[in-house]
Amino acid sequence: MISNETDTGNVFLCYPLLPDSCPRAQRLTILKVAMYVVMVLMILTTVFGNLLVIISISHFKQLQSPTHMIVQSLAACDCLLGSLVMPYSMVRSVEGCWYLGDVVCKVHSSLDMTFSISSILHLSLIAID
Repeated sequence: MISNETDTGNVFLCYPLLPDSCPRAQRLTILKVAMYVVMVLMILTTVFGNLLVIISISHFKQLQSPTHMIVQSLAACDCLLGSLVMPYSMVRSVEGCWYLGDVVCKVHSSLDMTFSISSILHLSLIAID
């Protein structure tokens, strides 16, 4: 029978059948729940706050200047970051392991880098403007 415990003591691995697997974070259940609640609130604030900016700029004609269009584009990028990247990062951060496979990991990393760099470029463009 294969044990999830390694030779170094009470260290549990994310994938017990792989000896070079990373150690799994051991947290109390109440701490995990608290972390999930805080992070879900952050994700919802990010998504709905940016949706509010997008809808406001789209709806009000006096806000449709070139500078506000850049802000709207930044909000769209951040909304995508909040909805497509942050939930997976939340699970990885709380659980301490990535359980979704290599393909999803590569897609997640690509989206994370793309949206983060895009946000930085938008902020730079707003600062220049």
